Amino acid sequence: MLLNLAERDPAILLSSLYEALREDTDKVTLELLGPGMMIHDTALMLFEVLRNRPPHIHIHAHSHTCLSNGAVLIWLAADTRTIRADAWIQLCPIPKTPKPRRNRQHANYASGLPVEDEQPADTDLRTVMRHLDEWLPVSEIAGMRLFEKDLRDLALIEDSESDQNLAALFAGTAHS
Repeated sequence: MLLNLAERDPAILLSSLYEALREDTDKVTLELLGPGMMIHDTALMLFEVLRNRPPHIHIHAHSHTCLSNGAVLIWLAADTRTIRADAWIQLCPIPKTPKPRRNRQHANYASGLPVEDEQPADTDLRTVMRHLDEWLPVSEIAGMRLFEKDLRDLALIEDSESDQNLAALFAGTAHS
């Protein structure tokens, strides 16, 4: 399934994803294309669909593009993943959480945030980062680009050469 991250209509992206998950298959390959940036809310919507897919569907995600923030979340929602050899992922710095203001009018809503205190994109980005923290040390890598070697070191992509060497070692045929 091709998922064009340049598509700005979330209904088209959602429809494409649902269609791929409805097919009579146990495996779906998600091919990520286009500039690897998404509106945070769209990424959160697609992430929820991927996370709540039927448990028998295995998803492999391959990114043909570099990924940023929410697009990384879509890639990570797959069971296995690969990325173009010279591509990278990046997380922007985490927006600071606004200090809660005591307001008697809204005292019953402890987790509420007055809309004038923060842009919606920052609220959504903080949610994206919270989800990304399941796979990545977000506080350490926010503001950085990570390349293929870094992604292997974080066990986010398979290292087929190391896997083959390890298999050969256990088979007793490892090369010295």
